[in-house]
Formats: sequence, C-alpha cells, structure tokens
Amino acid sequence: MLESELRAIAAAQRDEMSRRKTMPRDALATLRPVEGFALVATGIRRCGKSTLLHQWAEREPTPTLSLLFDDLRMAAFTTADFAVLDRLVAVERPANLVFDEIQLVPGWERYVKQKLDQGFRVLVTGSNATMLSTELGTHLTGRHLDRELAPFSYAEFLRWTRAAPSPGSVRDYLRRGGFPAHLATGEPDVLRQLVLDVVHRDVAVRHAVRDAKPLETLAAFLLSNVGSAVAPSRLTAALGVRAPSTVLEWFDWLEKTYLVRRLEIFSDSAKARSLAPKKIYAPDTALARAASPTRSANTGHLLENAVHARLRTHAARLHYWATRDAECDFVWEAPDGALAALQVCAELTPENRDRELRGLLAAMQALDLREGAIVTLAQTDYAAPGGRTIRILPAHEWLLEA
Repeated sequence: MLESELRAIAAAQRDEMSRRKTMPRDALATLRPVEGFALVATGIRRCGKSTLLHQWAEREPTPTLSLLFDDLRMAAFTTADFAVLDRLVAVERPANLVFDEIQLVPGWERYVKQKLDQGFRVLVTGSNATMLSTELGTHLTGRHLDRELAPFSYAEFLRWTRAAPSPGSVRDYLRRGGFPAHLATGEPDVLRQLVLDVVHRDVAVRHAVRDAKPLETLAAFLLSNVGSAVAPSRLTAALGVRAPSTVLEWFDWLEKTYLVRRLEIFSDSAKARSLAPKKIYAPDTALARAASPTRSANTGHLLENAVHARLRTHAARLHYWATRDAECDFVWEAPDGALAALQVCAELTPENRDRELRGLLAAMQALDLREGAIVTLAQTDYAAPGGRTIRILPAHEWLLEA
C-alpha cells in the first residue's frame, strides 16, 4: 500500500464520519488517555464505539490521525504496511492515534506497543473476540485501560428523541432501547442479527464450536428472561448437554461478549455466590424484547433491566439479595464503600406491596441501612416501616438522578 493511498483513505474516512448525524455520548467524559497505556473502548457490537472515538478526536485540541481498518479500501493493508503507516505518522506528526477495528491486521498489538513507547496516545476499538477485555491481557499485557460503552442511557435516549422525562418516555425507552442503529431504523432485525453475529462470530468462531444452534438457543432464552434467576442445571436437557458445567462455560462465553450479564447473590461466602442461581440481564431492553418469542416481555423485568444497566455504570460491586422468603433486586457498593438497597417493580399494588416492601426491608435490616428505595414506572410515595425510610419514586426521576 502506498503512503498517498493511506493518507487519502484516512481523509475520506474522517469526512464520511463527520457527515454522519451523531449525538455526543456521556461516555466522552471517561475517555482520558493515560501516558503509556492504550485506551480501549469495549462493549457489545453496534453500541457506538467507533462514533465515540470519532467524537473524542473531534473535541481533542491536539492533532489526531484516525484509521478505520474495517473498510474495503483497507482490505489490502497487511502487517508489512505498518511501515507505511509509520511514514504517514512521521509526516502528519499527530499526538493521538485512533485505530478502529485494528485487530483485523496480524501483529497490531506490537505496533500499538511501539507507538506507546514512542510517546503517542493510542485509542483502540474493535468488535472481534480478540478485542474482548479478557483477550487484551494477552495482546497488550499491562499496557491498556478499558472503557466499556453501553447502548444509550435513558438520559441519552431523551436527547436523541427530544422527549421529556415522564412515565411515557420511560415506556418508550423500554420498548425502543438504546442501540443507535435500531433507534434510527426501528427495525427489529437489526437486533436479531446482532445476536447472531455475537453468537457466531464472537463465540462460535473463537471457541471452535461446530454447531452453534445450542448457543443460539441459550442466548435467546437468557435474553427473553431478563430479571429472572437461572440455574444452569435446569437448562442441560433443553440445550442437549449433559453437564451443568458446560452451560456455565457457555454463560461465560456470552458474558464476555457483553451480550448478557449475570448477577450473583450478595454473600460473604464465595461458595454461596457460586452455587446460588444467577439473575440475568441484557445490555439493552429492546434487545431483550427482540429475543422474546412473544415480543411481550414483562414490563417490570424490562424496567429492572434498565435499572441494572444504570447501576452498572457507577456501582463498585453489584448483587441481588435473597433469603428463603424475601428478595431485594439490587444491593450495591458505591465507589466510596457505602452500601445501598433498591427494589424495582412496574407498579406497587395491594397484591404485591407487602412482598416488595418486605424484601427491601429485610435487605436494609441485614445491611443496617436506614434508607432504601423502590423504583416504579409512575408512582411517588413514602414509607417508614420500623423507623427506616423507603422512598417510592418514578423511574424517569431515578434514572436521571442515579
């Protein structure tokens, strides 16, 4: 590849990206490169990692050279062409290098290390399984910092749709989700194809799975049962495998692609946490709806999923709490070490009120918390059982406060 070709491609890519309609992401504030470390934007496919790095480059006052390697015009780029790229870098003299999907080129990690050693700030993203956080330790041992990006939060959804905070916009958010491509098209096949791409390209290919159909079945089952506790031993027959350990391994593979998240029970015992059922969550509520055979996912579970996604952005540790007769959806530890407890239900009714309050209060008592909260779709209320304070508040307020 010629240096002039590479320069022309970089310029064309920059112009094409600049013409796209994008919205600044909240995650821009977390993209702070550290000298000597590659900053790697991770997260599920199609959540906007490439756009995020472009937004960062546009705002950065020092010069940046960006290249998208997943481009037909870059198909001829080989390991040997890193020497040509080096020449372009020497001529352009950027302070920052942004490489999107660079994992497509063998030897990319050695080139990134070289540029770090030379004092450049390097930002990298990719969707291939080799760019998952667990694999990066092999390629960039001790030389990378990860920043996980998720689909749009509720606040970002409001900016994108120009809607106002309200129970109605929360319902719309639970239905439409936060994947930019899905919001732009409204086409469910965008999400269904995303699941297939993750299962086949990031899991089956990576782990040399010949028959990916059981993995598809597991992914669909997990995504259509968000907010539910799942025991791997109960899935062996449905998936056609003999050992629960196989299902656990598949869980692990899917979680490393960011397609699902497992939530463990709160316990000081590692054994108790490993043996207890895991609650399952998706990165996005629309993805969960698209995977459901009936397309009529439980609203309360979808709301719980949205709360889980929000808590993941700032909780140091996150669990669910349960005993034989009581359960609290979330207990978590803030970065400052403070503990908190939260219950989620679509609506508090005479039929479920005692159960929801009992579960939250039991967790508060066990953790010696004076305050707790219940997030609902639209209700605002207050309770003070046993001298403890429970706020009942609508999701559109909590999702913007959290």
